[in-house]
Amino acid sequence: MNRRTLLKATLPASLLLAGCTSQTDDSNTSSPTQISTTATTTKKVSTINTTRLQPQTTTSQRTESTTEPKTTSITQSTTEPETTFRTPSTTEPETTITTQSTTEQTTSTTQSTTEPETTPSTTEQPTTSTKRTTTTVAHRAPNHSSTKGVFDEPTRGPTPFSSDATLIAFEDPSCHNCVYFEQKIYPKLKRNHIDSGELSFVLRTIPVVEKWGARAIYALEATHARDEQAFWDLKAYYFSNQDQFNTGNVLSKTKSFIDYNTRLNGRAIVRDAKSKAYNKQVREDRSVAKAANVPGTPTFFAFRSEEYVTKIVGTQSYGIFKNILGL
Repeated sequence: MNRRTLLKATLPASLLLAGCTSQTDDSNTSSPTQISTTATTTKKVSTINTTRLQPQTTTSQRTESTTEPKTTSITQSTTEPETTFRTPSTTEPETTITTQSTTEQTTSTTQSTTEPETTPSTTEQPTTSTKRTTTTVAHRAPNHSSTKGVFDEPTRGPTPFSSDATLIAFEDPSCHNCVYFEQKIYPKLKRNHIDSGELSFVLRTIPVVEKWGARAIYALEATHARDEQAFWDLKAYYFSNQDQFNTGNVLSKTKSFIDYNTRLNGRAIVRDAKSKAYNKQVREDRSVAKAANVPGTPTFFAFRSEEYVTKIVGTQSYGIFKNILGL
């Protein structure tokens, strides 16, 4: 029996295949004599080779299993989450908010800087200076004794001496002849010439007839100091109800009228009338009337523009006033 037959009979087929494998993997120069020395040696070598090959295979398998999960987990956890979350939060919100806030601040600053500096400084100042010049020209009164302090007096229509004509009236609330002018002449002058801006009407009151008229005048001055429209309403009330007043009731009736027909406090008006709080104004009108030689009430001084025309005394027709004033 030769050696090959002995090996086939002694060793299993699997060991023969393993030995072939070990020879192929370990080296290409190994000769068959090393394997066929003895059966016992061959078994040991084959066993050792087989044992070494299996761990190597296991090691390679572990390397694969270790490498693949690590690579996969690191790639996924590092790349995807960072890219997905950091990019939107860093780029979109910060850029958008900063741009909008900067733009809004710039816009508001530009508007606030431009509007206040340009409009008031260039537009309003020239207008103010023009108004002052015009007012100065309009308040130039002619040199006549009846015009002293005229711009502080109750006035209907345009500023005195700024229109075609000016009429200065001296009246007393208790004057019976004044009632005719107030009820017959004045309404026509107001409707046709005062409201249209042709005529300026100035009223100066002086107490010359009855005592209650003096108290009424003090009440009129106190009312004018607070509200000019209320002054004209109270004046009309006195002339329309002249027969109802006397020294004892004029102030109580005045209080009732003020309380129910104006926004003023009637008690305050009566208090100032009793204390003669506006005695300075009353005395000035008396002084001007004396300087202008006012003979009684009603007396009127007529002006065309800034030129004095004549004095009108007593009860006269509407045509007389219209012709004299040149209306």
